[in-house]
Amino acid sequence: MDYEFIIFEVSGQVATITLNRPERLNAWTYEMSNEIWDALIKVENDPNLRVTIVTGAGRGFCAGADLSRGSTTFDGSNRPREEVERRRREGSLIRRYFTLKKPVIVAINGPVVGVGVTLILPFDIRIAAESARIGIVFNRRGVIPEIACPWILPRIIGISRAAELMYTGRIVNAKEALEFGLVSRVVPDDKLMDTAREIADEILLSAPVSVALTKRMLYQFLTETDIDKAERINHQYFGWTGTQPDAREGVVSFLQKRRPEWKMKVPDDLPDFFPLE
Repeated sequence: MDYEFIIFEVSGQVATITLNRPERLNAWTYEMSNEIWDALIKVENDPNLRVTIVTGAGRGFCAGADLSRGSTTFDGSNRPREEVERRRREGSLIRRYFTLKKPVIVAINGPVVGVGVTLILPFDIRIAAESARIGIVFNRRGVIPEIACPWILPRIIGISRAAELMYTGRIVNAKEALEFGLVSRVVPDDKLMDTAREIADEILLSAPVSVALTKRMLYQFLTETDIDKAERINHQYFGWTGTQPDAREGVVSFLQKRRPEWKMKVPDDLPDFFPLE
């Protein structure tokens, strides 16, 4: 797939997806969303890629939905037919994001509002530049937050804080976003991508299959109400990993005080019974 609205780059085992409509402050379109998903699947299917970083080109991350259609911007009847068919075929966007097996780090540069925010909530780690401004502004535009934002946001920051951000549509600065728990850290603008890469490099120290299984449980257990089932799944994965080459390498490399050399890859070396339900 040739990309028009994103830039896809690879450095070592880390891929970077850059939203690339800087003249529109990277305003979201269906085409951009499809390209992001295509790039994420490209990472998923490449055993040599382990982490994705998502950021924006220019002075901001994403200005939300492209409002160039004016008053009909949010009229669902104008949704492209191919997008309607895609949603029907592939299911909900948030569920698709939760099926990803490899970590995604979001590096928020400058403003991000509306769908720019709800798009990144299902990703794993969010960090922000000091210039970041974050707003879930849907109620101020006469619509409601989408991509299951009212479901996932309270699970990230708590219901009271989620209510405040969604009801008011207020735009918060990077410091407030950190206090709310929307992001895990705030760094100077010129250190944003370096920090994202440092986090990615730390993830590379962990076994890729172990990370994939942990990520699967993390999101699966968000909706699991049966603690016995959760523990059974947890123990079955743990028992399997304990018999694998990476478990041996993890212990030996620790004892020898050296960087581990992981042999197992994702998706090739996941257990036959993955995913457990």
